[in-house]
Amino acid sequence: MNDSPGGSPAMRVMEWVAAVVGAATCLVVPAMFVQAGGDFPLPALYLIEIAVVGLLVVYFVYARYQLGERWGVVPWLAAGIMLAFVILGGFTIGLYLIPALIAFAALGVLIDWEAGGLSIARNLGLLMVAAVAQGAVMIAATLLG
Repeated sequence: MNDSPGGSPAMRVMEWVAAVVGAATCLVVPAMFVQAGGDFPLPALYLIEIAVVGLLVVYFVYARYQLGERWGVVPWLAAGIMLAFVILGGFTIGLYLIPALIAFAALGVLIDWEAGGLSIARNLGLLMVAAVAQGAVMIAATLLG
């Protein structure tokens, strides 16, 4: 395990690139889809959620060495949330969020690699749990709203 604060410079640069690409996608895509007015608040709430997830991942990369090791799941959970938006929003916003999904998954791989190993089953499990939970929230909100 790499206990040095900051890790190798090359890994930190790759982590920042992945986080910034994902976050930029999470900020630009909702901005493209913003629509004025409407009585149905869910699209705006989903767009805000996408932007907040992107910003939280950037904050995670910034504060990663002050946080505990268990916080290394953040990129995988963010990738799972993006996967739900990619699948359920497949014909609208979903295609545009694929770069964020890939960037967050790549960030998760980089962080796990630096921590000393990749646990593919655990990571895919986290990604799928987050995707199913986000999908369930989206479907429930649509049915109740």
